[in-house]
Amino acid sequence: MTGPSPRTLGAAALLLLSLSVGLIMAMTMLVATLAEEEDANAISASCTVTTVGHNEQDEVAGVPNGWTPLVEAAAQEAGLPSGLVAAQLAQESGWNPEALGPVFEDGTRAQGLAQFTPGTWATYGNGGDPFDPHASIAALGRYMAALKNQVQPIAGNDPDELVRLTLAAYNAGPGAVQQHHGVPPYPETQQYIATILDGAQSTFSTDCEAPTGARTWDGDLGDGQWTTPLPGGVFTSGYGGRALTGVPSWANQHVGVDIATPGAGNGNGGVVVAPTSLRITGFNATDGCVIAKENGDDPDFGFAFCHLHSWDVTKGQKLKRGDIIGIEGNRGRFGMATHLHFEIYKPDAPDLVFPYQGHNLDPEPILKEKGAWPR
Repeated sequence: MTGPSPRTLGAAALLLLSLSVGLIMAMTMLVATLAEEEDANAISASCTVTTVGHNEQDEVAGVPNGWTPLVEAAAQEAGLPSGLVAAQLAQESGWNPEALGPVFEDGTRAQGLAQFTPGTWATYGNGGDPFDPHASIAALGRYMAALKNQVQPIAGNDPDELVRLTLAAYNAGPGAVQQHHGVPPYPETQQYIATILDGAQSTFSTDCEAPTGARTWDGDLGDGQWTTPLPGGVFTSGYGGRALTGVPSWANQHVGVDIATPGAGNGNGGVVVAPTSLRITGFNATDGCVIAKENGDDPDFGFAFCHLHSWDVTKGQKLKRGDIIGIEGNRGRFGMATHLHFEIYKPDAPDLVFPYQGHNLDPEPILKEKGAWPR
């Protein structure tokens, strides 16, 4: 009996090799899929506290030391979201009931969880101890209610503006809000508002819904989970005013958010993908933008993916969540480092829409609520 021929052995070896390669590829795809799901879950889990607006006194997460009922009672007193009150206390004192602020010119200092000045505490502390968490949190609710009443005429019927003005009054004083008939143009105050609204959604919300004051879209976002449009990217610039030099004044009103791949510099960056099911509706070649509309059960938001180095999609093409749109770049009218400039437009925007046409929404709270905010 003779053994197998060298040709037979070679064919068998090739078969085993192909099976091994196939198994490795299948395992790699499985691991990648599991990693993507784990990343999506981690991003979603990083967004944790309460909503504001319809029934704003919902559950709040992440409050330490068993103080959740105190925070919720203060929020009820003020008529504000519980998550917002929690974020404010975290910002003021880091949850330290013994916290002391810098010394003022008159030698006094802000005190306790809510950092009341002695004069304000005398009015709203009800004779309690500013270092007592129960007294301090309750006083914050009373004081925020009073401030909200003072700025109500300026906010009119806009609940989001009312929340922002109330926070501004706490930080800069109600007189400053009245003087400027809105949020004062103080960087510290503007940052204070942004930090608390972000914390209310990202740190203290149980469902990652944007609280009143941070909402850019007051309709239903739909049930679908999105993915970040630049996997591996980091947030670099937010929506709203900024102060860049060497660009026209209109360019300093940023109508999207910037996400960048670390270390990309001025070279080609990462892969830009569809955050959800969408259809390509057009292009803005000057700024390297791919324009799209949502194509699913969610609201028909518009999108712009800008400053791309290149793209390989065509008008009318339908993409699923995670499908590749193009490569991050620095194409545009002004010199810039490589990044993705990402915009979201209101559902009633036309299929082919461009910035500064009145359709832009702040993408940040929407991406957070949809579990797609870059870490």
